[in-house]
Formats: sequence, C-alpha cells, structure tokens
Amino acid sequence: PPPARFKWIFLGMAVVLNLGAPGFVQAQAAADDHQSAELPAVTVLGTSLEMDVLKYPGSVTVLDSGELDGRGTVIEALGSVPGVEIGLDYGRSVGQSYRVRGFGSDDNHVIVQQDGVRRATSLYSGMISSFRTDNDLLKRIEVVKGASAVSHGGGAIGGVIGMTTKDAEDFLPTGKEYGIAGKLGYQDNNFREAYIAGAWAPQDKPLELLAYVKRGSSGDYKLARKVGHSAGISGVSSDEVFNDEDLDVHFFKGTFKFGHGQRLTLSYYDYKEDVETSWNAMNALDYPVNYGPVFGTLSQRDSVANYTLQPSSPWIDFSATAYRARANYDRGYHHIMPSGYPYLTYDNQDKRYGLRLSNLMRFAALGVKHRLRVGLDYEHREEDATYVLDGVPSDFTSLPNTYRDIGLYVQEEASLLNERLVLHLGGRYDRFTRKVDAVEGSYRDSHFSPRLGFSLNVANGLHLLGNYSESFRAPTPHETSSSGALNMMYHYVPNPNLKPETAREFEGGFSFERKNLFAAQDRIHLKAMYFNGRIEDMIAVRAIPGMGTPPPSGSLTPGSYAHYENVSKVKRKGYELAAGYQTRNAGVDLSCEHLKMYDTETDVLTPGAFADKLRIAAHYKPLANVMLQLDASHWFKPRQNPKTTVSGGQTYWYVRDDFTQVNARLRWMPEWSVLGRDAEVVFGVNNLFDKPYLTARNVETTTRVGKGRNIYLSLSARF
Repeated sequence: PPPARFKWIFLGMAVVLNLGAPGFVQAQAAADDHQSAELPAVTVLGTSLEMDVLKYPGSVTVLDSGELDGRGTVIEALGSVPGVEIGLDYGRSVGQSYRVRGFGSDDNHVIVQQDGVRRATSLYSGMISSFRTDNDLLKRIEVVKGASAVSHGGGAIGGVIGMTTKDAEDFLPTGKEYGIAGKLGYQDNNFREAYIAGAWAPQDKPLELLAYVKRGSSGDYKLARKVGHSAGISGVSSDEVFNDEDLDVHFFKGTFKFGHGQRLTLSYYDYKEDVETSWNAMNALDYPVNYGPVFGTLSQRDSVANYTLQPSSPWIDFSATAYRARANYDRGYHHIMPSGYPYLTYDNQDKRYGLRLSNLMRFAALGVKHRLRVGLDYEHREEDATYVLDGVPSDFTSLPNTYRDIGLYVQEEASLLNERLVLHLGGRYDRFTRKVDAVEGSYRDSHFSPRLGFSLNVANGLHLLGNYSESFRAPTPHETSSSGALNMMYHYVPNPNLKPETAREFEGGFSFERKNLFAAQDRIHLKAMYFNGRIEDMIAVRAIPGMGTPPPSGSLTPGSYAHYENVSKVKRKGYELAAGYQTRNAGVDLSCEHLKMYDTETDVLTPGAFADKLRIAAHYKPLANVMLQLDASHWFKPRQNPKTTVSGGQTYWYVRDDFTQVNARLRWMPEWSVLGRDAEVVFGVNNLFDKPYLTARNVETTTRVGKGRNIYLSLSARF
C-alpha cells in the first residue's frame, strides 16, 4: 500500500476526476507545446513493437525534444522521469551520475544507446559518467524501467535509455523542402551553445541530406550553497566547481529511398569535448594544489547504416542495422609542477561494432491478430586503457579485453476478444564470451530471458496491465580476471567462477484515458504501476581474510587480498504513477514514485537509498504563440537504513530532510520575418529558489549539492 504521505494525492485526483476541475497531464506530454493531445506517446523500445505508452504492460517514459530545453545534458533532463535519480556529482557534463530503478553510472546495469549504438558511460575508469550526446540533435528519448532483456540483451537490470537522432525533415522550415536551421543558447550558470544545420528533403526525390555542426562551452559552475574546498585553491570561491569544457559536435545523415519500400540511412556522429577539470570528474570538487588541473579529451564517433524493407506484404517488415563506434577519454597532467609531481597520461578506450537484424510479421489466425518480431543481435567490443606515470606504463591485468555477444529473440503480440485483450509473449537466448588477452582461456556462458505481459480493456478507456520479465548482467573481465595490487585497499585475486546477475520482476497496474470528457479536445489520462522483484547473485568485491596480508607492490601496500564474488540477493519494489488533464490552452501534470531496494539478508538499503518524489507541472497559453510553464519537484524525507556512516573516526548522517526545487519557463513563437520561419524564443529559470539537490545516498555535509539557480535563454529559427 502507498505510504500515508501520498494518500492526499490520490484523494485529490479522485476529486479532480469527479468534479472536472483542471487535472493532471502526463509529465512528458504537457511540457511541450508541439505534442498534440490527439497523439499519445508511443514506445518502441518497450517490446520492439510500436505501441501506446498507456497500453504498454510495464513502466516506460517518452521524452521529446521540447523536454530538453534549458538542460545542458540529457542526464539533467532525465531528472523529471519517474524512476530515475540524478545528482551525487558536481554537474560537469563529463561526470554526471544517474540511476534507473537504483542502478546506473557504471556501464553494467543500465543500457544506454543512441540510434542503437551502446554507450560505455564510465569508460572503465569509474571517474566519469557521460552519454556523449547532444540535446539539440535528439528527436526522442525512451526510458524503459526495470528488468528488460528480450529486445536488448544483457545489462538491463535497471532499465534501458534509448536516444534517437533527428532526420533532415526535423530541421526544415514549415512547408519547405530545403533550408537552414540555427540556434543560440545562453545559461548564466556558465554555459553557452550554438548550432547550425542544413537540410534537404524533397518529397519527390529519393535522397534526403542533413549536415549539423554545434559548438558549446562551459566554465566554473555555481553550486546551490557554499561548501568547503579541501584543496584551498586561491581565487576559487567556496560555492564554485572548478571546470572548463569545450564541446564540438558534427553530424551527417543521408537517406536513400528506393522503390518497393526500401530505405537506406547512413549517418556519422562525431562528438568531442576538450576539458580542463579534476582527475575524478564525478567525485572531486577541484584539483589539489600540488599538481594542478587535468587536461583531457572525451570523444565518441559512431558510423551507422540502417536498411529497411517494407513492401506491401504483411510478412515482411525487415530492418538491418550495422554500426562501428569508438569512444575514448584521454587525460593527464601536461606539465611537471615545481613540487616534482610526475608526468601522467591515462587513456581509456572502447571500440565496438555490431549487427542487428529483425523482421516483423503481421497476420491473423483463428480470430487472433498477431504481430511477431524475430531478431538477431551481434556485438564485438574491445576495451583497453594505457596509464603512464613518469614514463613507466602500468599493467592492467584485465585489459585489453574482448566482449562477444550474440542474441536470438522472438517477441509475439496476440490481440484477442476484438483486441480488448493483448498478450505479449517473448523470449531471448544470449550467448556471451569474455576474453582477457593476458589470460589463458575465456569466460563463456548463456542465458535465456522470458517475458509475459498483458493489457486488458475492461471498460471504455480503462486497461488492466500486468508483466513478468527477466534480465541478466554477465560478469565483466574486470570482475573475473583482475589480479594484483590495483589500489591501496586490495590485492585482487581472479575469480573465473562468477555467475551472471539475474533480475526477475513482476509489474501490475492500470491505465485510464478519455478524450472530450469535459470540453472539446480535452484529454485526461492516468497510469499507475506497482513492481516487485528480486536481483540474485549480485557481484561485489569481498576481502579474503584467510589469505593473510599481501606484500607491498611498488608504491602500493594493499590492506588485504580480495576478489569479486556473488554475494547477495536484493529485493526491489515500489510504484510509479503519472496522470494528467490537458485542454487546448492549459494543463497540469503529476507524477509520484516510490522505490525500496534492500539486501534480503541484512535489510540494508542497497546499492543506495532512494527518496520518494512528487512532481507537479502546469502550463498555460495566454496567447496562441505563448506558453508559460512551471514545475516543482519535492523529495520526501527518506527512510534511511543505515542512518549514519563512519569515516576517519567521524560519524556522518545520511540525508534526513525533505526538499523542493522549482523551475519556470516561457516559450514564445514570434512571427517576425527577420527571424525566418518557425522562430522560437525560450526563457527560463532552473532551480528558481536556489535550493540544494541532496540525493538520499549522500551525507548531509556533502559538497555535491547540485547546481545553483540557472537562468537560460535560447533563440532558434529556420530559414
């Protein structure tokens, strides 16, 4: 049952539904003026079969491009999504934390992909977290929450974040077949950006072209409150984060349309960010005075080819995607300080290529309509790192390494009883291999992931929803093969006998939608989902006391021997609710969420606490081309277990208070001809009252309090 704190919410919703007062609108729909109330949000990632979000038997949120206004990165925008937690970092785009249903920021438990290409968000080092994407280039973002393996393969313990880039037509002026689009953006909390795009997409020609270039820069960020600086850097105030980032993005996409429903799209994405920052971008406020800042380059290059064949046959809807991608983060100290600190370079690399094939068949048999998708995925990944300290390279015992994954899946949708009952049946078989170059043999295993879901229309606009799904995460080469003194804490011992982590989860709930209920062209809708599951064979580092004390290794003296092992079972349960009411010129939306994850043996919250959250947003159009928006997020006082932690002999309390943040925005679409067509001015303020953002996994005295008040302004137009 829901906590008492939410009872008034459900009571208020009941009043709204009965009295017809302005109600609530789904969070991802109301904030964008360009999304019509007649067009419900659609998910593709959920089951690999396009369907209405409200009828999807699970938890998914879809964001469109309007939700990204005023946000420096996609991760910042994800803070509005139920089931997603951000924060616990210093706001640098090269180091932003995120969690989906309790997992994330570590490359292993949440699948992040752009146009089907997976991202290694932390690039092994664990000192960064970045999607390496561009908000202005994205058409839509889907966040599928919970265990989800049938369409995606291993790694989706927390969920899947899928990003889709825009096409040429998304940059065209209304009614034109070619044109130029541009944008200028400014944020007073030290961020600036600009892009220009050229697009050509004539309706009667077989070719579409898009060229896009962006430049952005950010400097020191202002925090929401003053914090102490351990390094004591001269000239840096106590409420600033040391940072300097320069961004360059180049994107090219060409689409060739052949006869008989054939289409080939080729794209090249080049993302580069030059940074001057701290060594640990996620966890260090500034740099120690004894060696100065770190200079580095973070990059992502994707080449993607997608071929589709959609003839007039219900048996063929074929798609083939081939890709090659490379990411790396190369950083170091570019000079030797007077203190004598040695020269250091550290380069993390991730290379991968893959192929995805699928075919969708539509047919009817025995009065049942079917949509059946069959697919094959293959990916080859190579991971490496070079660490050179004063000319002496370090040996990473688990690098270089190779990942090979192949998966076969079937996803069936059967519509019965005049399509009132829709069944989802799916299964996926994955075979994976992990190989470390310096180690004999390899780690091989396989896993089968089933899925069963249903959507039942029990009344006009009312659907009952249910879903059972499984997912897994294969052990990484670092977990099976790390060896030696890699840090001051442990001397690692390999463990090739690890089992994959496995998540099994049930979801159940309902959705409701009605149009033209109280007024012409209005829309009311609600979706509430409860989830309950278990993650087994969680992998973690554990000391091995029986092996004694390890000897010194170079400059390191580890405290004990240790290895990775399957140590615990985690219980995960909670609920997510999104509801709303929208008219032609106004609307209000609401979402609330609750998540509890704990070790089944100790009842300790793991891998971290999560505060209950309530979000309310409203929009109003006083004029046809003007929209005002306001949203507030409130995090309730978390129920901590444990409540304190001890470090250096001092006791620290985990966050034990509630807090609220408010954002405001004005969107204006002027008709000035000097600005071209489809001009848009967006002015807003994030964190209007300059309040700290304190995740429940933080201690109260943390310096990671989030960005302070941020005023932003952007101007975009098409010519």
